[in-house]
Amino acid sequence: MKLNLEGVSELVLQVKSMDRAIDFWSNKLGFPIVEQWGYENGHFSESNKEDIRATWLYIGGHTRLGLWLPRIFSPLDEIEKEKKISNWKGLYDQGGVHIHFALHIKAENFDSAIKVFNSASIDHKVIEDVNINMQKEKRLYFKDTENNVVEFYTLDMREDYKQRIKL
Repeated sequence: MKLNLEGVSELVLQVKSMDRAIDFWSNKLGFPIVEQWGYENGHFSESNKEDIRATWLYIGGHTRLGLWLPRIFSPLDEIEKEKKISNWKGLYDQGGVHIHFALHIKAENFDSAIKVFNSASIDHKVIEDVNINMQKEKRLYFKDTENNVVEFYTLDMREDYKQRIKL
């Protein structure tokens, strides 16, 4: 049996400063805020707008990006999180260490992305290559305010992998 997925639905980054992260992702890079949550009784809450602990940004396609301040778990919650997930009484959606992620960008939009980074004085690195299928691909790497390494990548995985796995 094969899972038939459409791609990434959401990515969540833990941030140290919500204001700083929003300034970077929304104000500098232009991703709109679509939802914000506070925190009450150990859980995210849409009703608490005083102390924003989670912000969702729409980043295109099927995907939203979450910016979350560190979660606060009680000692009992920490014990619960160690159980098999099927036995959880609640939801403890905070996992391990993030390494890096890439977001797809169409080749025709790549140069305008570079202009955004240059005008916002955001340090970045551009790599242009030809891949194994002889397709030209471009990548733009940068760090966000929390030192997460993020990549904008022109390679369309669906098209590239059609040849490799016969989709």
